Amino acid sequence: MSKKKIDGIERITQFQKTVLAKKPPLKKMKEDVRMMRFKIRPLKGDVSLLDIANNEFIEALWSLGKMDEFFYRELKNLSEKEQGIVLPLFNGMYQKFQEDLDTLNLKYEKLSDLPNGFEVEIYKERFIKMN
Repeated sequence: MSKKKIDGIERITQFQKTVLAKKPPLKKMKEDVRMMRFKIRPLKGDVSLLDIANNEFIEALWSLGKMDEFFYRELKNLSEKEQGIVLPLFNGMYQKFQEDLDTLNLKYEKLSDLPNGFEVEIYKERFIKMN
């Protein structure tokens, strides 16, 4: 087994141990999420009826944002072969956080039912640095 394969997997393992397993307080996560520049676009339903300040929602967005940062920072350090090993692991982790978002109850407690449900797209603004 080559050192590079271990390095890529070790990077993910270290990321899980140092970032995802040691999440900061909720207040810091909220600040971080604001800085991550996520955008929420309604696709179906009235998004104003949703509690997007929900702690679980913030935590899931924070985790996705940190994974996104890690991925874009580390991808350039991996060989094509390493990427083939690491990308499925990364995609599995990313998928789990997306599923967590899908199963969150985001309606305000005072609302018993959201008419017709809702669907949103969450994306992150990216700025490309031009030289």
